[in-house]
Amino acid sequence: MRPEMILIFVGMTAVTFLPRFLPMALVSRIVIPDGIKSFLEYVPVAVLSALVIPAVFAVDGGGVGMDARLLISAAIVLVFAWKARNLFGSVMLGMMAYWALGLAGL
Repeated sequence: MRPEMILIFVGMTAVTFLPRFLPMALVSRIVIPDGIKSFLEYVPVAVLSALVIPAVFAVDGGGVGMDARLLISAAIVLVFAWKARNLFGSVMLGMMAYWALGLAGL
């Protein structure tokens, strides 16, 4: 392997690892108040909702509409997420439901 390639891999590793590790290493020593901790628990759900809601109700050209496959997938995930409270499981179920509905011809 050429030395330039090794240097590129080392550089990519550094710019990927350091921005993730340094804040974690520095913040792990700080005691976070309970109020802020409870607020931060809602951040992943809020971000996921901000990504999913526009995708479900937007159509090409910037209008508002409903795609049946997206709407049914979102409803399935909503019920699962409400009962299970599992973010990773919700994402996986949503993808599987969307693909399954696509295979079913919806």
